[in-house]
Amino acid sequence: HGERAPDSIVAKQSCRTIFESKKDILHKFNAAPGRLTPLGVVRMREVGTYLRERYIEGIHWGDEQLKGFLHSDYQTHQDEWQFVAREGSRQQRSMSAIIQGVLPNTPVPIKVDPRTEDAVLGGPAPACGSRTARMIVDWHKSKGWEMLQESMDVVNAFEKICDVNLTGNPVNAKPGGPNPHAWIGDISDSIDSAFACGVPLPSEITPELHQDLTNLAFEVQEGSHYEDPKGAIMFAGGFPESLISLFEKYESIPEGKKRPKKTPKARLFSCSRELMYGMEKLFGWQTSLPNQPKGRVLSGTTFIWELHRVKDILDPSTSGLIVKSYYWQPELDEPVKLQKDVSLKTFRKQYEDYVAAYGGTWDEICDYKHFVPQHNHHDPDYVNPSTTVGHESEVVNSESSQPYVTNKISDESHSSVFSVVLILGLLVATFSTAPVLYRRFQGY
Repeated sequence: HGERAPDSIVAKQSCRTIFESKKDILHKFNAAPGRLTPLGVVRMREVGTYLRERYIEGIHWGDEQLKGFLHSDYQTHQDEWQFVAREGSRQQRSMSAIIQGVLPNTPVPIKVDPRTEDAVLGGPAPACGSRTARMIVDWHKSKGWEMLQESMDVVNAFEKICDVNLTGNPVNAKPGGPNPHAWIGDISDSIDSAFACGVPLPSEITPELHQDLTNLAFEVQEGSHYEDPKGAIMFAGGFPESLISLFEKYESIPEGKKRPKKTPKARLFSCSRELMYGMEKLFGWQTSLPNQPKGRVLSGTTFIWELHRVKDILDPSTSGLIVKSYYWQPELDEPVKLQKDVSLKTFRKQYEDYVAAYGGTWDEICDYKHFVPQHNHHDPDYVNPSTTVGHESEVVNSESSQPYVTNKISDESHSSVFSVVLILGLLVATFSTAPVLYRRFQGY
């Protein structure tokens, strides 16, 4: 999502000297606590504009010699697009702003599943919420304060500036909340937004101190959320399986034939950063943005996956599917590769190797079989109907719906590339023609 105003808890206990009250936050950011700022809306519109230029107008392809393959007339090409957001004001408004950039002046529906049932964009999957909360809090109790003690110059500086006591490294969390935040992380996020939005800050917060705070807060989040390898599986939830399964629909479709029905050429998702970090860990990716710790994502950071049908350089009569993975940021001219291009089978193997090594899929780790979505808790005497014979596919995408499950074929011919994008809150999936791509795809 785009830049947001600090949450009200920051004014209450994290940094009350800078952000004095809800009214003070509203006045300084021109946005209610926790909501998108005007800059955040502009940033998301820029994301949409970039996607429009790449996938509709056909620019930003560099040396790939490809062209746009999506239509700008949504009214007559609605089946080419799907826009999905995690439930929440920030994510839903971010997607609305992105749509303004992609399809200006066009009213477009946004798919939103209830957060308590959204295993794809939940970040973490709802069934994992109690486990991730316990994992994070336990890490802070055992290792968090030790980490802060190694950076007491930064901690002491912000304790003084914000008039708070970070001793014990407490976290801001409601009982049972799936994603407890460290106070130092809340302070860091708030200072980031203030700098970006031009909100005046105390002179003691120099660029150097701001950078040190950013580095420390990111290190704390990396430790609390992802030091345990299961953290990446739980925070990524059903998204990787959903993405891979979506791509695999094209394996049985011969080149030049019709694409699967209800499978848009472009799918955009608005989510949280925790899901994106989970994907980084699962696949061994690492972003590299100016003046940021390696791996950190910012407002507007976009992950893009494109599925390309390419011809074998040694046998042009045969073709195969490869996955291209990128990240992009509004300050970047072109997308940057997250990893080398790999076959679709290798892409699946990357995911399956990770979950096999670290305890299984999210639904296995989090005992989805005994999770009661309606009440957000586990009951050993309850058997979730989605896990019984004939319903297993429901676990892949969402705990309530299957936006991707279909075996029918549409009347429209598909093109040769499909792509998915994930932006700090956005994922995009697209499929386009790639007539000039010739390479040996075996062995990726």
